[in-house]
Order: sequence, then C-alpha cells, then structure tokens
Amino acid sequence: MQQARMAAAALMTASCQVYRKTGSQRDGVRVVAVWELVYEGRAKVQTYEGHERTVGGVTGASTVEQRSSLHVPVGAFRPLPGDVARITASTDPLMVGRLWRIVQQYPVKEHATAYRAFVDELVGDSLAEFEGASA
Repeated sequence: MQQARMAAAALMTASCQVYRKTGSQRDGVRVVAVWELVYEGRAKVQTYEGHERTVGGVTGASTVEQRSSLHVPVGAFRPLPGDVARITASTDPLMVGRLWRIVQQYPVKEHATAYRAFVDELVGDSLAEFEGASA
C-alpha cells in the first residue's frame, strides 16, 4: 500500500494551499469571511471529458459540465465541502492561481492511494466570497 501511495504522490507535481472558512468579521460596513490555511503542499488537479446537458427547458440552450478532482497525499488533511484550494505552483503556468471549491468530504474509502476529492472551479461572482484567502 505504501508503494502505491508513493507512486500516486509522485504524480502530484503541483502545489496548493487549501483554506477553510472559520467564521466572519465586520470590515467597516461589510461582513467578510475569515479563512484559515488548513493544508499547503503537493497536489494534482485531474479532470475527464466534459459532457453537454440541456438547461432552460424549451429554449434548448445547453451548457458543458466538467467534473474535476483535487488529489492530495493520503492523510495530508481532511478535505471538507466548502474548502477552497488555490494552485500555487504547477508545471503548467496557466494552472497557477486558479481556485477550486471542494464539494466532497474525504476520505471515502479504506485503501486509498490518494485523496481525490471532487471540486468545482471558482469563476466570476463566486470568487468574491473568497477574497480573504489571498491575505
């Protein structure tokens, strides 16, 4: 088992920081989230082929959904829904700085070689609620 975990970790060539919302505080007239760093280390973002689905009923509009997962070493931390991961280093420079919200609690299986939690990328307005993590 240890060899399989080491092999999985060897493929984690990116680095990330994972933040967890721990509360909120008043910033003048606004209430802003307080984020705590819960993990910093090796990671890999993985995805597979997107699929199209129709939304909006009769309009026939469609959107493409693509599920991604964040891989971290077993025991690195306990990913929880709502945690936010920021890629801080990668072999692909276009990955650096991207943010994903973890949507699955992990661990979910006994003999995991890595924690592979499902994530959704934060884009547009959903970035605003994460402004505290950049500090």
